[in-house]
Amino acid sequence: MAESYDVTSAGVNPVEDRAHRMRMYFIAMALRVLCVVSLFWVHGWWVLLVGAGAVILPWFAVLVGNAVAHGGEHTPDAPEPLQLESGEPEAVEPSNVANEVIVIDVAPERRGAGRQTPGDAA
Repeated sequence: MAESYDVTSAGVNPVEDRAHRMRMYFIAMALRVLCVVSLFWVHGWWVLLVGAGAVILPWFAVLVGNAVAHGGEHTPDAPEPLQLESGEPEAVEPSNVANEVIVIDVAPERRGAGRQTPGDAA
């Protein structure tokens, strides 16, 4: 199988990266809202868990929202250069050239077979 090369060090598409970060921020903040709202009917040690979620999730959401994906941490692969061949043409024996027949066939409509010229109108 042929080798494949990475020929660019371009990073992630900025639009896709921003959309992903916005989605992650929205999910984290939606979970925070659920934690805050659930504080009203949760009892016992669950209050600590939900309270911790309400306090920690905004910090996590900001970290995820600001984490821009940087591409280009690696250099692109470069294939090995090819060895140049000699620029001298191959020698052809004259005896073989004289015996060789070249036939060029063109479709009749391209040869002008159905087309009349002004001198043919007689």
